[in-house]
Amino acid sequence: MHEGRNGGADVDPAEFETAVGEVSRPDQLWQLMVAYAQDCGVERIGYHHLPPPGAPDATILRVENHGFGEALLQQYLAARTSGLAVLADAVHRFGRPVYLSELDTLGRLSPRERTHLDGYRRAGIVNGLSLEAFGPNRRNGIFAFDLGGRERLSATALGRLRWGCQVMHLRYCELLAPTLGTLPSLSAREAEVLCWVARGKSNGAIAEILGISAHTVDAHLRRIYLKLGVVDRLSAALRALGFGLIKVEG
Repeated sequence: MHEGRNGGADVDPAEFETAVGEVSRPDQLWQLMVAYAQDCGVERIGYHHLPPPGAPDATILRVENHGFGEALLQQYLAARTSGLAVLADAVHRFGRPVYLSELDTLGRLSPRERTHLDGYRRAGIVNGLSLEAFGPNRRNGIFAFDLGGRERLSATALGRLRWGCQVMHLRYCELLAPTLGTLPSLSAREAEVLCWVARGKSNGAIAEILGISAHTVDAHLRRIYLKLGVVDRLSAALRALGFGLIKVEG
């Protein structure tokens, strides 16, 4: 990439994408992302990889951090645990990048939420930005940025930053894939049954939809439980979605 870091004018997206495709380790990928974000006008950057419920790594914490420091990182993680990740929640809710300065106008904040945000501001984060990246099988990620003295990025810089985050996140997902182990295998009928379970259908309703007996549906579910290592319908559906074994649209 070019030097300059003048709000995105010197960023070369094609060069970044090529470099991302050539790295073989997450730490190398993160170094590229930090440099790219800084060229877009960002001072500090954080990334939280969010596997879906039921994924084999759902309990593993994967966070990358450049410049925010350990205290701010722990504040963020504690906030997510307690349901007070206000900026990240706004990104989920509105489906677009959200600036820290927007939060007062996007909806009423509770006293606890205001206290949480004041903690970031006391730590020097006045001009913050968060955005979401989307990956396979609902494996998403949240990015957080400190813009320093900039209240907002230019439209060009923000667009390139969003694109770069998406490219980085997809490559991160790709690098993680070999570490997740061998995926269980469902038959076509088992996957079909489990798709209807994920849609909230009872065994009787599934039997009627598929033209089979309720006893057969129950037999399929028992085999599914064994394959996925679970003991109930909800856990089976969540695990299958997390593994990408089924897809439920609409």
